[in-house]
Amino acid sequence: MINKLTRISLTGMMGSGKTSIGKILAKKISLPFYDSDNDIEDKLNIKISKIFEKYGESWFREQEEKICNDILKKKKFVLALGGGAITNKLIRDNIAKNSLLVYLKTDENILFERLKNDKSRPLLKGTNFKKQINSILKDREKLYSESDIIIENNANDIEAVVEEIISLIKKVNYDKNKNHNN
Repeated sequence: MINKLTRISLTGMMGSGKTSIGKILAKKISLPFYDSDNDIEDKLNIKISKIFEKYGESWFREQEEKICNDILKKKKFVLALGGGAITNKLIRDNIAKNSLLVYLKTDENILFERLKNDKSRPLLKGTNFKKQINSILKDREKLYSESDIIIENNANDIEAVVEEIISLIKKVNYDKNKNHNN
């Protein structure tokens, strides 16, 4: 049986803190950390913004699927998913089967503040930045909210969020063992 408590995936919008929180979480619970966006850039030796520019979003999503599914085969990990990875049904199914999914839910105004000066986000290029964030969030919210654990990440206190995730993972583990023993 797969132990989802040593296989943790983080999802949420760009700017929700998946990479920052994932790195600290992985270190605190002694698991290897992966970031699907960074892994794509490393493997292809090209920035994601350039991938979108040169090959388009659908080609990027194909690469994302391959990278995520490779990581999800590993025995232990904390994985920071790209914000849009959750829209891929194959990735979603693989996550559901192979890992515990944590949604870093972040208020859209906070996302706007965190991302307003970030020029590296290809889906946020255009005229009305705030409207684009709201639109993307609206499209993905239902998928994000199907996560095993949902954590508010609005306070910019990474350590507190990491501690809350660890606490909830322990609770999931306790509940799982309690139900298994009954």
